[in-house]
Amino acid sequence: MPQYNVTVNFQENTSLDKIEILISAPERSDQVEDLLAQFTQKQQYLDLPTDGGRVFRVRTDSIIRIYSQNRSNYVCVADETIRTTASVNDLSQRLDADSFLRISMFEIINLEKAVHFDFSIAGQLKIRLEENQTVYASRRYISVIRNYLKGGEAK
Repeated sequence: MPQYNVTVNFQENTSLDKIEILISAPERSDQVEDLLAQFTQKQQYLDLPTDGGRVFRVRTDSIIRIYSQNRSNYVCVADETIRTTASVNDLSQRLDADSFLRISMFEIINLEKAVHFDFSIAGQLKIRLEENQTVYASRRYISVIRNYLKGGEAK
């Protein structure tokens, strides 16, 4: 298959509320597929700074939850819990919003690791995660989570 030169153009459109990318090509080639993958690919790794200047790289699909406890921040993966100096807010911004959901000011869960959502307890939401972990959503996030699970946005 032929390789084509790529030209990048910018067009300002103040009526848009998001960035829109259009790829125009003579055919849907491997080169076009590679470009599409670059723009649609979810972040696969998350770098976690730790005390002492070390950085752990974890696959985002292995993260079960991220939480803050006693002024320390932790990232739970299947086989370990990593203490990180990154804030929960910082990590939240670096994760894919379709896969991760904030359930309180201090906790984010990986929706792909959620096994069961229990809304039966009045005023509480109990969430069972893989690795036999159970977490509770903050009251103020319950309606946001319920809306998200029904196909809405988590705002």
